[in-house]
Amino acid sequence: MASQTSICNRALECLGDAPIVSIDDDTKQAKALRRVYDITRRAFLCDHPWHFAKKRASLPASAATPVWGFARGFPVPADFLRLLAVRNGPDFSLEADTTGSQWILSDASAPLDILYLYDVTDAGRFPPHAVEALARWLAYDLAEDLTQSNTKKQDAAQALGIALTRAKRINGMQKQPEPYPTFSFLQAREQSTQFPILTTNG
Repeated sequence: MASQTSICNRALECLGDAPIVSIDDDTKQAKALRRVYDITRRAFLCDHPWHFAKKRASLPASAATPVWGFARGFPVPADFLRLLAVRNGPDFSLEADTTGSQWILSDASAPLDILYLYDVTDAGRFPPHAVEALARWLAYDLAEDLTQSNTKKQDAAQALGIALTRAKRINGMQKQPEPYPTFSFLQAREQSTQFPILTTNG
């Protein structure tokens, strides 16, 4: 099971740098990781509908109603990162109020059922493909600061692209396979005999 430290050390390993004991160390590597870790982790989580980061919620309506446009406002959960779906497909708008808090505005009745990506802070919940991709993203973000090498930065970008592609492919495999279309080869053949292609010979 991964930990924050193991993910950070994998990122440093990708850059050929020395490992850390803790992200709270008083070293250049640890200080750089403290600066970017949470920002990079949240960006990674928002990048794709990762199955391990999905969560469902039933949101109560707020007593405060929107100024115009919709009948109700539904404050999002504290760990909300990205909205994936609203049950039964009502019209809605995801907006922020004057304090920066996010709301889902809709005419739908309460509670409003949603599927969303949440802020996974426990590194142990990241599956192996996500651990590697996050580590590669961290390596890319840190490459210039820790190596001062454009070549290392380019290598990190390429490796990140490969890791993300692999992680998204594995993530996509973890769902019910989609059925094949009912329009089969035999049906296509039957239609071609019913409606033959006209030629210059008639």
